[in-house]
Amino acid sequence: MAKSNAIYDIDGDEVNFQGFGKVSSKDSWTSKSGNTYTSGAKAGGSGGTSTGTSSKGATSSSAAITPEPAFDWGAYYAELQAQAQARANAAYERNMERIASAYGNAAGSLRSNYDSTVGRLNAARDKSMGDVRSDAEDSLRQAYINNMMTRKNLNQRLSAMGMNGGATETTMSSLENQYGKSRSGINETLNKNISNLDMTYGDNLASALQSYNSAKANLDLQRMQLEMQAENARQNAEASSMNAYMNIDSGYMSALQAALANQAKYQYDASQATNDFVPGQAQQAASASEGANYAKYLAQAQLEASNGSNINQIRNNLFGAVSNGQLDINSLYDILNQLRNRAS
Repeated sequence: MAKSNAIYDIDGDEVNFQGFGKVSSKDSWTSKSGNTYTSGAKAGGSGGTSTGTSSKGATSSSAAITPEPAFDWGAYYAELQAQAQARANAAYERNMERIASAYGNAAGSLRSNYDSTVGRLNAARDKSMGDVRSDAEDSLRQAYINNMMTRKNLNQRLSAMGMNGGATETTMSSLENQYGKSRSGINETLNKNISNLDMTYGDNLASALQSYNSAKANLDLQRMQLEMQAENARQNAEASSMNAYMNIDSGYMSALQAALANQAKYQYDASQATNDFVPGQAQQAASASEGANYAKYLAQAQLEASNGSNINQIRNNLFGAVSNGQLDINSLYDILNQLRNRAS
């Protein structure tokens, strides 16, 4: 029968403790059958106990030897993976912050340039609108002045010729009609200029907006691609640092500059007062003898006077020629002067 303090392994072999008065936690020994043990308590004299671990799970009549657990490689790799994923998650958050910052800066630059372009387009449109309206106002003012001066000068010169009563109602009505036509022409030119200006402005504004939307869409695509790369890196537990630079389409600024250049090219059609009966206007001859139909109406007036026609009738015929643009005002005055001198 085995001694009470003997220790046997799982194969029934006695473990050799020779040379050990006390077994420390770092001691190891071998059984007769070749099993290796590591101690976990004291071992020694009579009545003592000894514990240890054995790859075969050794047993004893007086003390059990607990096997040392095998190394858990699965748990080890799981811990490594968890640590790698934690680093990847942190890198993902940093990358997303970089992407958001780069996108915000690029998008802000796009919007700033677009807003600046719109502001300059508005300023150019407003200036052109002011020029168009100012041109029309000047022409309307000139038409009014021409009408008033023609009325005044006509009556004064007729009185100087000894033709009392001034211009007839028919002549004054004709002058008023010419003034009305002149105003209508000026307003028509004004409306046409405004329409063309609005169309030019609208086209340039639409072009700038289209360029902005296109550049913005390109920027959104870049952001999506970078976010997908960041997500893929996180899924693969890669703790990589991304370059979040975003490129703004080089054609964007060129398109905005083109819209501004097109707006700057706008030119309006100058309006003109057409009731130009005052000397110095476009339809008036430089002198009476240079009037296009001067000789014709002078000969006709002299013939009518020789035939005994009423001077008022002759004068009304000449006024009608002036109103119809067939005779300039200076030619009218010269013909009337010659008729007066002939009568005297």
